[in-house]
Amino acid sequence: MPLAAILSALAPSSDRPGVPRAQIVFAAQTLVEYQARQAIQAGATHIFVMIDAVTPSLSRMVDQFAAGGAQLHLIRDMPSLLRQLPRESDVLLFADGAVVDQAYVAQLGRAEGNALLVAQDDPATAHLERIDAQHRWAGLARVAPHTLFNTLDLIGDWDVVLTLMRAVVQNAPHRIVVEPTDIAEGRVALVERQDTADLVGRSLAAAPLAGSAGAEHYLLQRPARMVATHLLRMQISAAHIRSGALAVAALGLLAIVPGWTILPLLLLIAALAVDMVARQIAALGQHHGKGALTELALPLVLALGMVALGAKQGDWSNGLHLAILSGTATVLAGRGRTTGLPLWAWATPGSALLLLFLGALTGQFDAALALAALLALLSLVAMLLNDHPRNPL
Repeated sequence: MPLAAILSALAPSSDRPGVPRAQIVFAAQTLVEYQARQAIQAGATHIFVMIDAVTPSLSRMVDQFAAGGAQLHLIRDMPSLLRQLPRESDVLLFADGAVVDQAYVAQLGRAEGNALLVAQDDPATAHLERIDAQHRWAGLARVAPHTLFNTLDLIGDWDVVLTLMRAVVQNAPHRIVVEPTDIAEGRVALVERQDTADLVGRSLAAAPLAGSAGAEHYLLQRPARMVATHLLRMQISAAHIRSGALAVAALGLLAIVPGWTILPLLLLIAALAVDMVARQIAALGQHHGKGALTELALPLVLALGMVALGAKQGDWSNGLHLAILSGTATVLAGRGRTTGLPLWAWATPGSALLLLFLGALTGQFDAALALAALLALLSLVAMLLNDHPRNPL
């Protein structure tokens, strides 16, 4: 079933009445941009944003999504919405200011017919819209075409989002109940002011980064998360930070030319840390689908660094083997490949560079290079032989 999405940018924020909730900064972008990206990730091909007036920031948002191939429409009145909505599409309906964990958005995106995301009615959810004595609306719904158009024909000047939600409730929807911990930890929230958005953003940034393993997971992820949390309000794009990581890695390659070892290794490890900051911001802001070349650019530069360091020590073959094997581990981790290996046993570029750095500090670089290549080979063999889902340590 084709899927579209309706977002709202009408309700004012509680701390700045002249600023809509949709324009609150969240995850290095406006909240309505975040919702639109979530809808696209769930499969929506047309995004409709209900607005009072077209502003320069909203126009830039339309251009930005159009450049990425998405169709985003600014809607100021009901006739425009009725005219442009695809007649055969289900619609994801977002409440004004709703922040919903992407897992729930994906679940609604896969549902059939009318569906509703709900939370148990208790003191922790008292700020949410009541549905009945048992549940409150958690800010997300899926509306079937017959419910959608039968309701829109009658709305007039009523609240579009709440009226559609009530229509879904009256059509016996499938209810998806939010876990209480997701409410308590901010993975499902209703954002009405900037400080609430900051708190929710910090809570979401604390989640482990998917696809991380090896030394990156255990040594670099925590500082990267802390830096990413501070950068979220500054609206620095993940793409610019990733470019910075590539620049640092390139400096590491140049530092190999004079014959240095420790400085290049430090720069390559620093590049990994900067890239993890970019990945943390990209994951939180739903900036996905940038292409395989972009994702593999840094691993390729790191691989060149390992080969060059090995060649400088007269052991280019071990450097080449280490580069290939650690790069393979990066690809497997990035694709969510599950194996029986604990995350610390993955021979990622971070693990390889850390071992080489320790070897350089102790004057045993050649031995560290040979050991890293051997461990990487054993790690890859273990991944292939033990490819069973299991909770990582």
